[in-house]
Amino acid sequence: MLLEQVNNLVVEAGKLARQLAGGFTLETKSDDSFVTNADRAVENYLREHLAHLLPEAGFFGEEEGFTNRHARLLWAIDPIDGTSNYVFGIPLWGVSVALVEDERIRLGVIFLPVLDELYWAEVGKGAYQNGKRITAIDSEEFTSEDVICYASDVVTANLLSMMPGRPRCFGSAVVKLAWTANGRVRASLSLGRLYDLAAGLLICHEAGCETRYLSGAEWHPQHLLSGVALHEPVLTAPPRTMRAILRLLHNT
Repeated sequence: MLLEQVNNLVVEAGKLARQLAGGFTLETKSDDSFVTNADRAVENYLREHLAHLLPEAGFFGEEEGFTNRHARLLWAIDPIDGTSNYVFGIPLWGVSVALVEDERIRLGVIFLPVLDELYWAEVGKGAYQNGKRITAIDSEEFTSEDVICYASDVVTANLLSMMPGRPRCFGSAVVKLAWTANGRVRASLSLGRLYDLAAGLLICHEAGCETRYLSGAEWHPQHLLSGVALHEPVLTAPPRTMRAILRLLHNT
């Protein structure tokens, strides 16, 4: 029941973002990234309505930061992931909400409004796109056309020289992770904070993926609960794909 309610709220939030797309105001944050009044309006909408669902829960949102950060239940909200794409009319952006319970990601929802793609997962219950269960593609073999998706601040010439397939950067973590879960993308490299990654990583994990640092060390949700960004890029891929990429990276 809770997941269905969150799905509906995220879809409505995405519709709100689309309504505001024709007349947003634009600012630049201290890190030189864009923020619009639509980002703030969508986050406020989600905070207000999610608070009715779980009054005891805290929040960590991209625009408003933490509220009751030490609560056992914590909503992680990215109101518009891919704001630069949103600003320039590129359809690769989305709304992301995850619920963290006792340092474990319990559920995650991503809506890509322009593409009308709704992704969701609840821990232990699989991953879904528009009601259909999805599974990531797992193989140790790669073709030259396989897509490996990167965060823009992860890409280096040295890394590209060692990785298989074709590199892509979509400008949105939620698009990249949703498409890794449904098999459009073979693997994703990410940096970011809890609100950027929590929903997408759960959806990927429920679709058969795992997440590790590029060193091969395991990633845990606790690494993001302090609110800081990841200190090292993480790789998300199904197990055999993961092993093959790590072998290439570490020459083993």
